[in-house]
Amino acid sequence: MNNINLDYEIVIIGAGISGIGAGIKLKEKNMHSFVILEKESELGGTWRDNRYPGVAVDIPSSSYSFSFELNPKWSKVFAPGEEIQQYVHHCAEKYRIKQHIQYNADINRIVFNESNSTWTIHFKNGSQLISRFVISATGVLNQPVTPDIKGISHFKGEMFHTARWDNDVELTNKRVAIIGTGASSVQVVPSIAPKVKNLQVYQRTPIWVSPKRDSKISQKYKTKFEQYPLYQRYFRFRSDLFMEIATFAAVNNRTLPWMTKTAEQSCRYFVKKQVKDPELRKKLTPNYGFGCKRPAVSNEYLKTFNRNNVDLVTDGISEITEKGLKTADGVEHELDVIILATGFKTLELGNAPSFEVIGLEGTELGQFWHDNRYQAYYGVSVPKFPNYFLTYGPYTGGLNWFSMLEANLKFIIRSLNKAKRKNKTYIEVKQAAHDKYFNYVLKRSRGTVFKNKACVEANSYYLDHHGDASSPAPFTPAMRWFKVRLTRLDAYQFRS
Repeated sequence: MNNINLDYEIVIIGAGISGIGAGIKLKEKNMHSFVILEKESELGGTWRDNRYPGVAVDIPSSSYSFSFELNPKWSKVFAPGEEIQQYVHHCAEKYRIKQHIQYNADINRIVFNESNSTWTIHFKNGSQLISRFVISATGVLNQPVTPDIKGISHFKGEMFHTARWDNDVELTNKRVAIIGTGASSVQVVPSIAPKVKNLQVYQRTPIWVSPKRDSKISQKYKTKFEQYPLYQRYFRFRSDLFMEIATFAAVNNRTLPWMTKTAEQSCRYFVKKQVKDPELRKKLTPNYGFGCKRPAVSNEYLKTFNRNNVDLVTDGISEITEKGLKTADGVEHELDVIILATGFKTLELGNAPSFEVIGLEGTELGQFWHDNRYQAYYGVSVPKFPNYFLTYGPYTGGLNWFSMLEANLKFIIRSLNKAKRKNKTYIEVKQAAHDKYFNYVLKRSRGTVFKNKACVEANSYYLDHHGDASSPAPFTPAMRWFKVRLTRLDAYQFRS
């Protein structure tokens, strides 16, 4: 776009699903001067990192793919993680994205150069490169949380996080503890319970669990999906519609509370049906409203607690010792293995983003968000950070993840394509347009289930330290899809 010596026109940070999708869409618009920087030695993002027993997608597989690249070969309605990783590799190979990936590229900071409207990417090994534009496709679920428990480094047995699963550790006939009862725990617990000697599940906050309407997909259906893509799109439409209704209930909770109440009653009936012991059933039933945290789907998790070798522990952990865990009642539980199912850092300083992003006037993005609330125009652009786009910014999360991603990518590529056509080298969202949108988002967010008083006890990662539900979008997937596609680009300033 001008004569400055650039290494690449565009840098994409992260070779997960978002980064691969961004690369595909750039090539679709004949933009080939880009590199995807990946700090690890393999692509895949979340699905590369999370390889624990039982890992699977928690929405129907038919909706967990790019709309332009359906996968007729899913083995189950809820595909296992290994197949998702294979799908990401398939997309990268089919659209020739792998040749654009630079692995082991660990970024320290990126700095905007006001004099020539470029970004300098500084790596931890001391090298650097220069690009015109940056697309941050890092997501937020990539830094596991290690709980702040006294003595955590003292344990003499094996200890690891679910996102860093150690396949060299044999669990058969071992005394195992798993700390946490979130999404990964719901999948791990029933997967390892039959093989271990004893499994202690340490719960601080229970999770709502719904039935998982899962089954194997027969070869007959796979063949039909391959021969008649519209047939598979019909199944995708059904699951998209379900998620649209579920999200509609969550974002309109203030005016339509009966919708989440109905879902809650269904989950209460499910736990009653699955768990025999009334006292245990009570402990596994949340005391916060449905939807305050992302609910889980499983046919096996709750009934696993009926097993003689599985114990639910709700006493707080006071200390980790050389031999195991000591609970608040003073009892020491001797263990061979401790598994941390304690989730990830989300929208917080040092993680969003995980490296320094320095824009105009020396403004650092992570610090700006930490001090001034998490905000971005349509979740993709922040004032004072020209030529910088997010694939997964504040207020963009939701059940239908691919719908959100494709909407964001559409918005980003539209902006870049306009700059290319007009021969412009500088794109920045206008402060007034951004602020108007942010106030609109805050207003809508107040009516969502996440701001309901019933969510106080949920300990939800949806809420940041400002008290804002800054991760989930206060729109349904369809609303966001139309908004992003119909919004004009005059909220941006384009210049040379």
